Amino acid sequence: MTTTEDNVPAEEYVSAEEYARVRDAYWRVVRESEGFDLEDVSIPSSMCGTPICVMRTFGGNDRYSDCDLVKSYCMVGLQRYNMNQGTNYQLSSLIKFNVTTGTAVCSYYLTLFAHDPDVSSSDKTFQVRIDEKSFGRLDFTCSVARLKEEAKGEGDSAKDPFIPHYHGGPEASVSFVGELPLWPSATDLNDERRFYMLNRSEWEATDWIFTYLVLVIYSHDKLIVTRDRYYRSNLQIVNVVIETSADDSESSIERFKAKSAHVYITFTGLAEPQAPRQSFKVGKHVERKAIVRRVICEGTGEMSLLGKLCGGKFTGKQRSVTRGSGEEAQSSKKARTRGRS
Repeated sequence: MTTTEDNVPAEEYVSAEEYARVRDAYWRVVRESEGFDLEDVSIPSSMCGTPICVMRTFGGNDRYSDCDLVKSYCMVGLQRYNMNQGTNYQLSSLIKFNVTTGTAVCSYYLTLFAHDPDVSSSDKTFQVRIDEKSFGRLDFTCSVARLKEEAKGEGDSAKDPFIPHYHGGPEASVSFVGELPLWPSATDLNDERRFYMLNRSEWEATDWIFTYLVLVIYSHDKLIVTRDRYYRSNLQIVNVVIETSADDSESSIERFKAKSAHVYITFTGLAEPQAPRQSFKVGKHVERKAIVRRVICEGTGEMSLLGKLCGGKFTGKQRSVTRGSGEEAQSSKKARTRGRS
């Protein structure tokens, strides 16, 4: 509900003091939980028209848009955890998640069940945080991926500043910073010191390459499910090449699991690719290309993904949308207030 001085009765206005009290109380609870598991915090209905930035909360079985995106974010978080810990946790189900509001790019706080089939069939509870950086393309950082039992206590959380939207990302070597590279030529791909072509059995044995592909497609075109509900089942990976900073003296498994890598995916099955200011040939039979950069920080474990579809014809200037933190967004807006008599 939007309120203005012309159409809202006096009793519905909120004083500056009350606005600040409710805002601070809300974000204090969010800070103590580090953004996760927000069931018992809300703002009064009388203040729903004021510009307090709050998180939207969903249960795992709720109906919500961006299902493919949310599930893929869960899987990316588990991949980060597995690569850092040497485990093999797989997604069992989403329990709930919170998402920031008010801008085109968001932060997701996901709570999920996962199990490691190499150890036990029993589920464990994980927390994953995803901070989007750009709108209209794959660009985000997974800043948290942990077992829930590893989370800080409320006292520890309260001591640290809570930033609803994370701006940073892991540091990388020169080869893995800046804009994504062009698709390598056939001559380049023959350079086995730089590139490793995966065997079919290697990329079929993992789910993260397909997850990367879905994320690239969906990040470019969030309306795809309205045109083709079953687009995922039509996707067929043709081949996968990984570029790392390691040379061919490294084993294939080490290059496959490299923490800094460009992943080049050739695929079919996408009838009408969509990307800002680009046009593509139409047809499921057309071989298409996607590039994804993965960077994982050795020190913090943070993981960033940056990706794009290749082969489109550029039709105009592309614009990226980024955002500030949720608390900064709050402070930049003024509450509609009215002095008390």
